[in-house]
Amino acid sequence: MKHGHRKILVTALIALVLLAAGAAFAQESVTYTWTAPTSGSTVHHYVVQHSADGGAWSTVSDNLQATTYILTATYDVEHSIRVAGVDALGRQGPWSVASEPYTPTLGAPGQPGQPIAVF
Repeated sequence: MKHGHRKILVTALIALVLLAAGAAFAQESVTYTWTAPTSGSTVHHYVVQHSADGGAWSTVSDNLQATTYILTATYDVEHSIRVAGVDALGRQGPWSVASEPYTPTLGAPGQPGQPIAVF
């Protein structure tokens, strides 16, 4: 293999590693928590719904046993959740007020490495 071909191969591999690293940062975990209802029957589990960018609600968990939910949130997308309690008889209570919208972002790029001359 000629020297120039090795340089192209190494450059291509570095580019793939950087792309993979960038993809890993495309999301972050966001923890939501709430308190149990203080009236009505005892909650057996919760239904959790998610809305992205103010769109339609979609169910992301329908049998959550805790008052905490961890959402994998995509960067630069506005996220909200709402929850409803369900008792042991399967009766669902009203939806909570939706969480405040949250939009995770990476911010501006960090500082690049020092340029070096390649001969």
